[in-house]
Amino acid sequence: MLRKFVSLVLVGLLTWTLGSCGAGNPQKAGESFGVAATAALDAVSGVEKNSIRYTEPGGLGATVTARVTASPSADLETVMGDSLRAFAESAGSIKPLVPVYFYVFPKGAEENGIRPDALGLAQSPTMDEIREFTNR
Repeated sequence: MLRKFVSLVLVGLLTWTLGSCGAGNPQKAGESFGVAATAALDAVSGVEKNSIRYTEPGGLGATVTARVTASPSADLETVMGDSLRAFAESAGSIKPLVPVYFYVFPKGAEENGIRPDALGLAQSPTMDEIREFTNR
């Protein structure tokens, strides 16, 4: 009986060890994605600043929020399209069904912004929909 118990404990420890070695930290992955996406968006013509937030509350699924401040004279649809392309190129680690809340607005007029639906996408498209759109 003791032998079975010890065997069971050892199998449990082995399973736990292997599981913890293979499991990555999703929030850490989101942080590295945020750095890459921020740099990619900063390189887009007409972008003055941006903010990327990746959240993955335990078991509820990840979301990405991107807010892009465009220069007042920039064409918002052009900035949106170019920003979505740069964003998609930097988001290799983001899963296909993660919803993305993207908003582009001119500096000093936050209430006058646009969302991806201005370009024919859903208002809050999934990462896969953005990749599909940018590969057209």
